[in-house]
Amino acid sequence: KIALRMKHAELSGALQRWRENAAEWGRVAAETRRMAGVMTKIARRMRNAKVAGVFGLWSQNVSESRRMVAVLTKIALRIKNVQVAGAFQRWRENVSEIRRMETVMSKIASRMRNLELAGGFQRWSENVA
Repeated sequence: KIALRMKHAELSGALQRWRENAAEWGRVAAETRRMAGVMTKIARRMRNAKVAGVFGLWSQNVSESRRMVAVLTKIALRIKNVQVAGAFQRWRENVSEIRRMETVMSKIASRMRNLELAGGFQRWSENVA
């Protein structure tokens, strides 16, 4: 009987230590799962940080490209406006020259008419006298 009790006590102790160890292993397994989840989140954040960095760089490049297009558009408009202004100035100069030439031609035609009139008057006065 005593030997049986010792054997049962020994088995009971072993069972108790197994239960304690099993509980500890369960806590260790739960902690391991929790740490795996934390590590997964950290890895995801690192990966997302890289993606966010690349996206940020792309966004900056798009903004810079748009700014450059706007600047180049302004430059092109200035060049175009300079060309238009130059053409308008040349047109004004041409109109002014045409008006000056019309005035000169009008004076020449008037002198020619006056010469014809003077010649006719001269002949008339010679015929009358």
